[in-house]
Amino acid sequence: MNRNNQPTRPQHDIDQEIKNLVIIGETRDGKIFRPSDWADRLCSLTSAVGNNKKVKYSQLVRPGCTPAGVKTVIVDPRLHKVDPLAWKFVLDFAKDHDLQFETIPVPAAYGAVAETFHARRSIRRFLPTPISRDVLAELLELASRSPSGTNAQPWKVYALAGRAREALSITLLERFVQGTDEKPEYDYYPKEWVEPWLSRRRKLGFDLYGRIGISKGDKSRMKEQAGRNLLFFDAPVGLIFTLDRRLALGMLIDYGVFIGHLVIAAQARGLASCVQNAFIDYPDTIRHHLGISEQELIVGGLALGHPDPEAPENRVVTERESVETFTMFRGF
Repeated sequence: MNRNNQPTRPQHDIDQEIKNLVIIGETRDGKIFRPSDWADRLCSLTSAVGNNKKVKYSQLVRPGCTPAGVKTVIVDPRLHKVDPLAWKFVLDFAKDHDLQFETIPVPAAYGAVAETFHARRSIRRFLPTPISRDVLAELLELASRSPSGTNAQPWKVYALAGRAREALSITLLERFVQGTDEKPEYDYYPKEWVEPWLSRRRKLGFDLYGRIGISKGDKSRMKEQAGRNLLFFDAPVGLIFTLDRRLALGMLIDYGVFIGHLVIAAQARGLASCVQNAFIDYPDTIRHHLGISEQELIVGGLALGHPDPEAPENRVVTERESVETFTMFRGF
């Protein structure tokens, strides 16, 4: 009993706790658990094989190790909601083998933020439902809290809705259809794609075109879909971002963080977005149409609105590489 006369919970009774669970490969009497690949086997419960044929561990159940080198399995509390049977299996595994574990409390705010990050995806067809100026201003204010070197805050945003957005889109689409070329503001993509980035790009293309019924080699449909970028994918709000040329290109790092904050804020507000680089191909037209000076670099654009739940292209979910693929851990 505790001091409030409530029964003390047994150590293993954690099914309803919202905590990160770290299962340690050592029994309660201090013996190293065998077989040595037990952690990999347990993590295979939610893993997948990526484009590079390597195992990609889910962030819900992933391997780790203690500072002493003992293998562990880290279980995200969201597994309890996403897959209750998998959550029970993991807990039963730890109990049945009398393994040690630690429970690390997860602040409620972190759980909400994590869910928002995982829910975000690029939306390529929107509903016409308008977004008020007040809501947009609220999102931009939140985004402006993003980190910025020496607090320079290099971002400048041109927010378009209604006829203003439609007029720019129509002009851009006409130039696109006519094949009118302009000098892009900068190279967003490499001149030549190499691995592993080539496979990732192809996979997204195959998934997207497959969803909307564009067959390989159908250049007409591909061009039509590419042109939808310039329509902001029918979103009620379109944003154009610029950077003063007197600032160094390193400020694009700050800009990327700003845009990242903006799309997450929108997601948390029940809205959707798509970050777009297509607008850097028409800097002259955009400058002329919006009255932007040559001193401002067109960084890109963003479509913002409510996603069309019936659009098949909005059901595309991209894969992400495992943390171990892109992180070199030292001293852990």
